[in-house]
Amino acid sequence: MYSPPLQKGDVIGLIAPSSPLNPGDLEKGIHFLEQQGFKIKLGKHINDADRFLAGKDEDRAKDIMDFFKDKEVKAIIAIRGGQGSQRLLPLLDYEIIAANPKIVVGFSDTTALQLGLLKKTGLITYTGFTLTVLRNDLVEKTLVDCLSGKSFQIEEGTTVHSGIAEGPLVGGNLMILTNLMGTPYQPDFKGCILLIEDVGIEPYNVDGMISQLDLAGVFDQVAGVIFGQFENCVNRNPDHTDTVEDVINEWSNRIKVPCIKDFPYGHGKKNSVLPIGANVLLDATKAKLTIKLSRK
Repeated sequence: MYSPPLQKGDVIGLIAPSSPLNPGDLEKGIHFLEQQGFKIKLGKHINDADRFLAGKDEDRAKDIMDFFKDKEVKAIIAIRGGQGSQRLLPLLDYEIIAANPKIVVGFSDTTALQLGLLKKTGLITYTGFTLTVLRNDLVEKTLVDCLSGKSFQIEEGTTVHSGIAEGPLVGGNLMILTNLMGTPYQPDFKGCILLIEDVGIEPYNVDGMISQLDLAGVFDQVAGVIFGQFENCVNRNPDHTDTVEDVINEWSNRIKVPCIKDFPYGHGKKNSVLPIGANVLLDATKAKLTIKLSRK
């Protein structure tokens, strides 16, 4: 389910579904969005803090629902990731959300919110951008393309298994995805193009989570796999010499469907904004991803 594309002058609502604001989080991001021609509306609880969370679960969920009910707001963007968006999933009214489809943009921890919305409503959302994401030409271009409903291509990465696959793009942050396994918010992997990335965890953590997906039969269901960036995923123990690249190489070579790695999606300096739930075409032979944002 697509939501209407944005026009210049439209209002974007900002939410904090995960961790609290850091000083300076808002100003630069708001300035960038205003430069694109959008107006900004802040969630009522955006400045709240409660331990590692941006306020109480009920208040963070209320900000989301208030913006889905607000006819003036045309899109909703998370200010940052962190922890805690999955705690909101039981508190959302999915019937209201389905009746008022809007663009939702987030990244990292927002993966839980976005996959929950996809499972419960079929809403297509956009991953790869929050107000704290490092901006570059690629992330800015793909964000604007996603907001405006313009199709695009990214030809980058490394071929692991050649071939062409088409299907809905599903995934995001690997840890958050595995947190949803076995819950009512676990996505449907059948025929999808699986996208995963992570940051700041050790290679054995990455191995364990990919192994969990394998044991759950995920790689037997998907049509294709995209390994994004695994930024700062290094060993803390100097006696361990294996790398996250070793982990990705092993698992990607086990996969039997079209597969690429080193794709520009993740927490590094080069990132892209991608539509979760939308149909995409993966040409693994050319390491090319075609994003089709048709509203038909």
